[in-house]
Amino acid sequence: MSSIQETKEGRDISLKYKEAVAPYGADMERVEKDIQKHFQSDVALIPQVSAYLAGSGGKRIRPILVTVASRLCGYTGASRHIALSVVAEFIHAATLLHDDVVDDADQRRGMESANVRFGNCASVLVGDFLFAKSFMLMSQDGDIRVINAMSEATKSLAEGEVLQLVNTLNLTITEEIYMDTIYRKTGALIEACCRVGAILGGADRDKEEALAKFGRNVGIAFQLVDDALDFVGDPQGWGKPIGADLEEGRVTLPLIRALAVADDTEASDIKAAMESGNGREAKLAAVIMTLKKYDTIAYAMEQARWRVEEAKAAVSACFEPSSHLDTMRAIADYVVDRKI
Repeated sequence: MSSIQETKEGRDISLKYKEAVAPYGADMERVEKDIQKHFQSDVALIPQVSAYLAGSGGKRIRPILVTVASRLCGYTGASRHIALSVVAEFIHAATLLHDDVVDDADQRRGMESANVRFGNCASVLVGDFLFAKSFMLMSQDGDIRVINAMSEATKSLAEGEVLQLVNTLNLTITEEIYMDTIYRKTGALIEACCRVGAILGGADRDKEEALAKFGRNVGIAFQLVDDALDFVGDPQGWGKPIGADLEEGRVTLPLIRALAVADDTEASDIKAAMESGNGREAKLAAVIMTLKKYDTIAYAMEQARWRVEEAKAAVSACFEPSSHLDTMRAIADYVVDRKI
């Protein structure tokens, strides 16, 4: 496929996504207003850091999934989906604040990361505030099934981040361990968002599990695409330096696959590059040739596309055709075909 065709297909997917989520625009505006409202605190630094993070943008995939999944399951309420969408976004935002400290990151979505702007201590503590606020909102909602789903997802997030930390520079990590890690750190919360939507809509067990499977696979696909784009994304659109994962010692699927199929010399070169004191660009240049030789970035993208097809099949088998179902499928396609 030519680069022109790929660009056109990417634009078509993006346009289809925007059209699909447009009917939920009023709900998303309410979510944004409630996000701002719940940032408020008499401790001035908290709304300052929170607003800075929110102002850097974001796709709001998690609130959209809570809302669309709930409507798909017949939810007709006016407020619970808004509050629980804020919960999902606050848990996500808290992990971003903490991650940037752990990773010593200096950019987030093309801007200075919050830890650079306000310091590591402020980022960690405001992240703690957002976690606490999310659980306060859930307690006010009062549904133990929602609390259980989001609590389990939050625990998985922490476990995933620790797994990623202990496997830094571990060039013997297997695909199985990698997939488990990205499920925990990304897939679990997106799965929980879909499950919460099912709970709001009073879905039966089969439909709830179909939506959970959808979210799990979409979440894993989301992280697979992120990890592939770290090697080949557009730096301006990507919002962070290309090769950042490599510099931080994260061993992601393109690298795992390359190490599995490369010859001994190439594998040794990759190891030397990863363990060297050279900067990000030098490491990237030393590794990227082997990744391209064995087409391992495409391999990661194929895995992501397979996950998306599994996700769409799960909901298509359980739900009657509807505009809400079309939107769920459009979200899945967007996750795997986005460029940023």
